[in-house]
Amino acid sequence: MARLKRLESSFQSDNGTFYRIEVYDNNATTPTLTTPALGPDGFTLTYQTNDNDRFTGLIPSEVKFDINATLGAEQAVVNEIRTSAYGDWDIGIYTSTDDVTYNKYWFGILLNDISPEADASFPTRITLTAVCGLAPLKDIPFNRNISYNAPSSFQTINYFLQSFVNQISTATNYFGANDLFIASYVDWTTDTMTRQVGRDPLNASRFNFMAFVDIADDGSRNYKTAFELLDSICKCWGMRCFMSNGRWNLVQVNHYADWKTPSTQFYRYYKKGNVNPYASGSESAVFTEGFNIKRYGGKFDYLPILRSVETNYNHLQPFDMPFFYYNIDGDTSTQYQTTLNEIPIWNGYQWNNFNYTGAAYSINNAPTDKLIISLGNVNALTGSSILLNRDFTTRYSQGISFSDVSGAQRRVRTDIFARFKLVGDSATYFFPLSTELAMDWSTTDQFTLTDSLPPTYLNNTVGPLEPAININIQTTELPVDGSLFFEIYAECYYQLYASAVAVLGEIEITEATTTTQEDNILVFSAPETSAEQGIKYLLDNEVLSAKFFRAFNAPGGTTIDNGVKFEIPELFIGTGPTSGAVGRLETYNYTTNSFENGMNATWKAYGSGTGVEFTQLLVEEVLKGQAEGAKVFNGSLKTVSGFVPRYFNGIEIDGSPYIPYQCSFNANEDTWSGEWYGIELSTNTQNVEVNVTSFDTFEGQEATGGDIFF
Repeated sequence: MARLKRLESSFQSDNGTFYRIEVYDNNATTPTLTTPALGPDGFTLTYQTNDNDRFTGLIPSEVKFDINATLGAEQAVVNEIRTSAYGDWDIGIYTSTDDVTYNKYWFGILLNDISPEADASFPTRITLTAVCGLAPLKDIPFNRNISYNAPSSFQTINYFLQSFVNQISTATNYFGANDLFIASYVDWTTDTMTRQVGRDPLNASRFNFMAFVDIADDGSRNYKTAFELLDSICKCWGMRCFMSNGRWNLVQVNHYADWKTPSTQFYRYYKKGNVNPYASGSESAVFTEGFNIKRYGGKFDYLPILRSVETNYNHLQPFDMPFFYYNIDGDTSTQYQTTLNEIPIWNGYQWNNFNYTGAAYSINNAPTDKLIISLGNVNALTGSSILLNRDFTTRYSQGISFSDVSGAQRRVRTDIFARFKLVGDSATYFFPLSTELAMDWSTTDQFTLTDSLPPTYLNNTVGPLEPAININIQTTELPVDGSLFFEIYAECYYQLYASAVAVLGEIEITEATTTTQEDNILVFSAPETSAEQGIKYLLDNEVLSAKFFRAFNAPGGTTIDNGVKFEIPELFIGTGPTSGAVGRLETYNYTTNSFENGMNATWKAYGSGTGVEFTQLLVEEVLKGQAEGAKVFNGSLKTVSGFVPRYFNGIEIDGSPYIPYQCSFNANEDTWSGEWYGIELSTNTQNVEVNVTSFDTFEGQEATGGDIFF
């Protein structure tokens, strides 16, 4: 079997543009090629947005075209398509102005969903349908055909590259290694990125893929769909993703507002499989009325004024502080991040390939050998506390044997010592954890016994995974804002018994002993197996897992009482707020040539304004586009000779920019029909509410004249 072209048809549109449609069979057994005549439309290309949402993220598209089938070859091909599986057939559409040099226009996967055939004599007209590949991502886990593992944080652009290359077959069939694959028109930057034409924020930011993984009670992972992942990324950045111009496009909605000034509007081009842009520049992508396009009839509607835009940034899903960054006595060379979320206390032998940078560490029985875990920054709000809820256990390697001259029985007891350390601006506080004693925050540098694993008998065979003890302790109210650390170590003892009741002695296991048996002991906290486990930041005994953002429309500084509330679905990517937040955007510093934790990063749109948190910038930008309402053109447009119409392009009507929304293109007639909405950005004053602890909302009001977008 081989990939072979089975159908090919061409036509010239009303304005003189040449189009060629090629249909390929990816499992062909015969090299037959037919050239059927097409229906009167040539083809229709439709873009599908979600229920009047101005900020629809992923925008799937589909192509329909009619062929005039005869009893012979065309019908045979149609019959093969009807019984094919998804991905077996695909199509490419190309354009030309001279019928010599053709350029890529659109690619898709041909469906076996073919129109019914009339019970009539041949030739008969049959409708074929192809999709760009975005919609089917709703049924695909985002890790299918992709190995997401350590390092668990990936550049934002890489999630699109991975999904398109590994989950949409047209990437392989129509794009070579050096072809333009993705065009990015994204322009939110931090100070460390420094806005420049060749620097793409999608390349200079990254986040942990675990932000889109749900962990079940049994510890298994449930990956969100590829569509959910990419759509959520788009919504976080206020951008749209669609196939147009023979490539994938990532375009921020408000980017169109000043696209008539090309010197300030940047693009970055990516090859397939390369996370770094290979070309960049600036351009205008707005068609001018009368020069590029002509209105063909329609009407204007009006979107209502927005009084507010709000969203939650859920920064600690599925666990609070789920990923730990270790160091041994402040030695950053031992820093390690595990995707399994174990906490090793005494790591005498290398279990489950658990290795530190450099030599293997035996974490032993002294505070100087404690394990230090950075948990990020916390705020000492009224009612704030920290909860530790983890299971701890021991494991013994095969062949462990603590021998003595009498041949007595052996067993091991383990004591665990743990505490939180809170480093404030002027003082450092400690909270020793104890299951027996009532403790409080103190500036005294001390540990106390947290809990003990009961003595366990050993043998000379495979060592068991002993039953775990659960340590569930909540601190008192945080005394100060600061950086939070979890510190822990273990003391191991083995006891010699001549019988079950006669104790001969108890010997502490240390590196100083002549035995090497301590190398066969592992004391650790296993991966979390429940959403109840973890280290959690609580506010009034409730998990504070989301940060709330609301931008109010406030002309002249006074918020309006009328209008519509716009709610952005819950987001999982943003600024901080802790170093353990899996959706935390890390940002690239072009001075140090390295990624930073992004905890203190502030973002600006298009190089102007005051830097703010990432999600705050989003709600502000969404509000700008509808703070004074917005015009919507509902009608038809016709492109003039010499211009190839593309969904990618905005249009200029009466001197104002509009961007395409729900639209269909009739290729033979060179006409677009659908909706375009104005993208004028308001300069109204905004009031912003961030990090509220009460998620009170008010009901949106119905508005007259136009649609309500939410």
